[in-house]
Amino acid sequence: MDADTKSRPSVVERILKPQGANENAPREAAKDIRPALPTPMLDVVLCDGTIESFAYAYLTRVSFDPGGMLVLHFGEDKVCIEGRNLAEVRQKVRLHKADEIVEGVETEGTLKPESAAHIDRIRLEIAEG
Repeated sequence: MDADTKSRPSVVERILKPQGANENAPREAAKDIRPALPTPMLDVVLCDGTIESFAYAYLTRVSFDPGGMLVLHFGEDKVCIEGRNLAEVRQKVRLHKADEIVEGVETEGTLKPESAAHIDRIRLEIAEG
C-alpha cells in the first residue's frame, strides 16, 4: 500500500521552489521565474573596483533613452549609465531583479556581440547632505 502512495512536496518546498523552476538552471534563469520580490540594494560597480550600493526602496524613477542612456533616480542621487542595448538592464532594475550593474572596459565591449548589453560608463551624481 505504501508503494502506491505518491509523496507530495511539503508546503515549505512549494513556497521555496517557484512553479516551473529547474534545479539545474543557473541563478539568473531562476531569478526570471520568481515573482518580483525586491532585492534590498543595487550594487553599482565602477571599473576601478569601487562599489556604491543604493537601496531599491529609494528608486523613484528610471529614465531610459534607447540611444544608450539610462538614468536611475534614488531620491536626490542619480546613477547615469551610458552604453548599448540597455533595455534588458532597464527591465531588471525596474522589477528590482538586478543585483549589480557593472561598468565595463573598452576591450570587453569589443569582444561582446553587437546585440549584447554593454555599459561604457557610469556616472554617479550624489546629493550633498
